[in-house]
Amino acid sequence: MAIDLVMNVESARRLAPFMREEQTLGTAAAELSMPPSSLAYWVKRFRKARLLLVVRHEARAGKPIPVYRATATEYHVPLDAMPPGLREDFFNSGRRHMFEEFERASNAMMEKYLRRGVRISAHPSRGVEINLLDSPTQLPVPMAEAWSSISLAEDEARELLAELEALSNKYSVTVDGKGKKRYVMVLGLAPR
Repeated sequence: MAIDLVMNVESARRLAPFMREEQTLGTAAAELSMPPSSLAYWVKRFRKARLLLVVRHEARAGKPIPVYRATATEYHVPLDAMPPGLREDFFNSGRRHMFEEFERASNAMMEKYLRRGVRISAHPSRGVEINLLDSPTQLPVPMAEAWSSISLAEDEARELLAELEALSNKYSVTVDGKGKKRYVMVLGLAPR
C-alpha cells in the first residue's frame, strides 16, 4: 500500500508538504491550494500506510490540532518492488502532466503572439522540418520550443546531458519572487 501511494504522482504531490516540514492539515492544504477536507482523505491513507505520523498537537481555540510529519524526507522504491504496470503508469503520468502543462503554455503563446503560422520545409537528413514563423516583433516574454532527432557520439551525448542537467539544476532551485514569472521547462535526451 505504501508503494502504491508514493508511486502515484498525485498522491506523492499531496505527501510532499509533510516531507519538507511539520504541517497541520490546514497549512498543508493551503500550500497545495486544495480544501482541507480533500487532503484529509489522503492524510488518513498516508497514516494507515505509515507514511505520516502525528508528531504533536497544537492548541487552537481550545481544540488540539494534530501536526503531521512524513516518516522520511524521501522514499526509495526499487524498480523490482513495483507491481507490473505501476512503473510505467508513474513515469507516464508525471511526463504527461508536464507535457500537458507545457503544451497549454506553448499553445497560449502561439495563439496570442505567433499567429503567422508555421514553416514546413524539406530537410536532407530528418525528412521534414517544422518551425514557427517568427513574430515580426519581439515577444513580451521569452518562449522556446524545439523538438528534434539528433545524431551524437556517446561522448557528445554525455556532454549534452551534463549541460541539460546543469541548466535544470541552475533554474529549478530558484524560488518565486518579485519580478519572476513561472515557466514550464521540459528537457529530455534518450537514445533510440
